[in-house]
Amino acid sequence: MNFGIINNFILFGGGDLLIAIAKYLISKNYQVNVVTSERHINEKLLLEDLTFKEMLDKNSIDYFVTSNILTSKKLKKIIDINTMGLSFGAAWIFKENFINKFNGKLLNFHGSRLPRNRGGGGFSWRIMMGDRNGSALVHQITPGIDTGDIVDYKNYIFPVKCKVPIDYYVVSIQKYEIFFKNFLSKLEKKFDFKLKKQSESSSTYWPRLNTDLHSYINWNNDLISIQNFINAFDYPYKGAITYLNGKKVRLRNVSSAVANYHPYQAGLIFRVYDDRVEVAIKSGTLIINELNDNYGRNIISTIKVGDRFYTPSQKIEKALTARVIYTPKNKKIK
Repeated sequence: MNFGIINNFILFGGGDLLIAIAKYLISKNYQVNVVTSERHINEKLLLEDLTFKEMLDKNSIDYFVTSNILTSKKLKKIIDINTMGLSFGAAWIFKENFINKFNGKLLNFHGSRLPRNRGGGGFSWRIMMGDRNGSALVHQITPGIDTGDIVDYKNYIFPVKCKVPIDYYVVSIQKYEIFFKNFLSKLEKKFDFKLKKQSESSSTYWPRLNTDLHSYINWNNDLISIQNFINAFDYPYKGAITYLNGKKVRLRNVSSAVANYHPYQAGLIFRVYDDRVEVAIKSGTLIINELNDNYGRNIISTIKVGDRFYTPSQKIEKALTARVIYTPKNKKIK
């Protein structure tokens, strides 16, 4: 597919990658407009000590906030035959009549090897699964979730040093910036992209996660599963949740060591030293380097050996059954 002449880009969504792409396009003298939601506009960026709005203002990037892209008169005025739309975690569900306005030029950036790992949850699901496969990928938007034809991609492997979501996030941004420069160069040269249909028989989908809702630790799981689970909710998130002496606590910055314990010992704290806590798991030792109370205060100095971490079964059950939906304004739980 040849996208023809593109001189106007509309960027939908939020986040660090959108800012980086907008700045690059502006440096290349393209017309750029950012369309964002109430949920995105005041979010703190992960790579900058600024909100999304503050970063847009700082870089003089044109933008506006809307709760409904279908009824936005301002948006309607800036879409023409030479416009390409790019989505970066946009908060809206794009309907077919809106998609058709772009004549195949409404695209989504997705950081996995589609059709695998459709949906949300960022890198957390892949950390749980031990999956280090990465991809800078762009596909056409269709009414389905991440189902459109793949336009272009570049696969890679996340380095071993990547452990928690922020590590994966930083590498992903770096790979995407390189990928986009090459992608834009192809657009400028009127490159004929060979669209690739996605195989439904190979597809997987994972729903969005919420740290406060889904991060309750099941101490009956094996060591690697628990370690990966805690890592999945580590920085930039607040940490995985469990209970200690009747109070909710959050775990981050963990490692492990091979050992042999009985399942009944799972969750028992058997050693506290050098500002770390060691916990028995049925297939090894979990080493905790950051243990915070519900106010974010480190409480390792107050921990006693013989105490046990535990998670009430109703908390785990709710985490397994509740689903979070993110709207343009906020999140909903059902």
